[in-house]
Amino acid sequence: MTLSEILQKEREAKRLTVEDVNQKTNVPLKYIVALEEADFSNLPAPVYTRGYLKKISQLLNLNEEELWNLFLKERSASKAPTIDTLPQNRFAQPLKWHYVVLKILKSLPVIIVTVTVAGFLFIQVKSFWGAPYLKLDNPAIDLATQDESIKVEGLGRPNSYITLNGKEIYLGKDGKFSEEIYLNPGKNEITVAAKSRLGKTTTITKFVVKE
Repeated sequence: MTLSEILQKEREAKRLTVEDVNQKTNVPLKYIVALEEADFSNLPAPVYTRGYLKKISQLLNLNEEELWNLFLKERSASKAPTIDTLPQNRFAQPLKWHYVVLKILKSLPVIIVTVTVAGFLFIQVKSFWGAPYLKLDNPAIDLATQDESIKVEGLGRPNSYITLNGKEIYLGKDGKFSEEIYLNPGKNEITVAAKSRLGKTTTITKFVVKE
């Protein structure tokens, strides 16, 4: 006899309905029907099915181990899926793309702030450990002039130590500097240097020829 035949025969012999079995064992009604109809596709994972069979066998005074072995044999011979899945959570909601987008948008301000702060810290660390910033706007290139003097202008990092031909020059709060020097006849060397607190130096040298 098959598993379904045994279960149905013993249940009817004890004058029980499937509803009676459900009430006495707390096994879901749909699984009791599936077992009696050999509907393996509508049964849960084997770990749950074995527990249900145990309760039913105790109610019907059947051998639990024999029922289980018979179940495994018939299930293997059927076209049941080869991969068992646990019962799905009926309260679970399907993941939709707009939920993902909303979550990303909610997190966007935090991401922007994090990236901004990280970028700022990176720049600060780089400027602290690296060579100091220095830009020379005038003279931007080597040149020749007939003027008696030339205004040396540029930009450095505020609070850095700037020198022009070895002499310290004033650096404004905005980092700009402007210093006029007189030219000697012939070739004049103009060297501007910025020195950091760690002793690192950036130097720019230009040559101006007074004709």
